[in-house]
Amino acid sequence: MRRPALDISPAGWAMLIAMAVLLAVGIGSIYVTDTHYAAGHDGPRNAARQCVFVLVGVIAAIGVLHGGYPLIARHAYAIFLAGLALLLPLTLARVFHTAMGGLTAPRNGAYRWIHLPGYQLQPSEFMKIAFVLALAWYLRYRTNVRRLRGLLLPMGIAAVPLGLILLEPDLGTVLLLTPVFIVMVFVAGARVRHLALLGLVALAAVPLAWQRIEPYQRLRVTAVLLQSEKLRQAVIADPARFGVLATRRQAIEWAAGSGYQLVQSQCAIGSGAALGQGWGQGVYVTSGLLPDRHNDFIFAIVAHQWGFVGCVVVLACFSVIVVAGLRIASATTEPLARLLAVGVVTLIAAQAIINVGMASGVMPTTGMTLPFVSYGGSSLLTSFVGVALLISIAQHRPYILAVRPLELLFRPGERPPHMAAVGEATRAAPAAVARS
Repeated sequence: MRRPALDISPAGWAMLIAMAVLLAVGIGSIYVTDTHYAAGHDGPRNAARQCVFVLVGVIAAIGVLHGGYPLIARHAYAIFLAGLALLLPLTLARVFHTAMGGLTAPRNGAYRWIHLPGYQLQPSEFMKIAFVLALAWYLRYRTNVRRLRGLLLPMGIAAVPLGLILLEPDLGTVLLLTPVFIVMVFVAGARVRHLALLGLVALAAVPLAWQRIEPYQRLRVTAVLLQSEKLRQAVIADPARFGVLATRRQAIEWAAGSGYQLVQSQCAIGSGAALGQGWGQGVYVTSGLLPDRHNDFIFAIVAHQWGFVGCVVVLACFSVIVVAGLRIASATTEPLARLLAVGVVTLIAAQAIINVGMASGVMPTTGMTLPFVSYGGSSLLTSFVGVALLISIAQHRPYILAVRPLELLFRPGERPPHMAAVGEATRAAPAAVARS
C-alpha cells in the first residue's frame, strides 16, 4: 500500500523540518562568507546560487516521491552504470594529464569536476546514491553473504567506483562509501567475523596504500598527528626515524603549512564560545584566514557565528534525520527498502561525522562537504534525493509473501521461533472457520 506522493509520515516531516533548519543555517553562513579566492564580495552571489540549487533539489525530490523508490530501484544498475560513465572522463583526464579542452580542468591537482557552462558537475557525489541503489538491489534477497565467498561479488561491485574515485584522487568519498558498504552487507546478513577478517586484510594493506597515495594526501593525514607538540619535536630531533610521517622542515613549518587550515578551523570554533560572535560577525567571517570556509569548513563558521548553541542545533538536526531514517528502516518489512534506507542513513551520518571531525581536527582534511549546509550543487542534490528516497520508503507499506529481512540471518533449514507460531496459526485457521 502506498500513500499519495505528498502524504508524508511523521518521520518524514521530522526530516524535512531538520533539513529546513540546516538549509537556513547554510545559506545564512554562505551569504556573509566570501570564498578565499574571490576578488570581491561574492557571498550574496553564492547564496543566491545555493537557493537555485535548493529549488533544483526540491524538484528532484518531488520527482522521486512521485516515481517511488521501487521504480527508481528497478533501474539501479542503469543508474550505477551512468555514474561510472560520468567518472570515466575524469579518470582518463587524470591518467593522461589532460583537461580535455577545459571540460575536466584540475583544481589543486585533483580531477573531480566536469566543467559545464554555469555549473561544475561532481560525478562522485551522484555515485554515492547510485552506489547505495545498486548494492541494495543486489543484496535484497541474497543469502550467500553469510559465507565469505558470497561477499566477493558485492566487494567487486564496490571496488569499481571506489577505484575510479580514488584515481581522481578523492580519498574522502572512498572513506565515506566504505562504512556504507560494511553496514549494508551486515544488514543483509554478513557475519561479523567475515567483516572483521576483511578489515584486517585492509589494515595490512595500509602501508602499501600509504606509499601510493599523493604526497599532499599523506600530509593531510600527518597534519592531524602533528598536532602533538611532542611528535613534532621528535620529528625535528630525529628526521630519519620519523621520515615516513614528515620531513624536519614540514614539522617546523606545520602551523603555517600542512596544519594551517586545521589550526584556523579550531581557532574559529573555539572563538565562538557559547553564543558566538553573531551572524556575519567575527574575524573568520570578514577575513580570508580560513580557506574553503563556505563549503568544506562551514561548520567552523557556524561555530564562530553562533557558538556552542549553533553547533548543538546543527548536530541535533542531523540526529533527527538519522533517527527518523532508522525508524523508517525498522518499520518496513521489504528487504530492498530496508537496505536502501539503512544505506542512505549511513551515507548522511558518515558524511556529517567526517566533516565535523575534519573541522574540529580529529580527522584528516578530505574535502568532504556538510550535507544541506555546505555550498555546492552536486552535494545538495544528492542529499535531497537521499532524503526523498527515505520518505518514499515510509510512504510504501507493501504486503509481501516472503520472510522478514532478519530471517535471512538464520541458516538454511533453520526455522525461526516466530515462523513456527505463524505455521500453527495457519493450521488452526480452517478449524476455527469450521467451528464458526
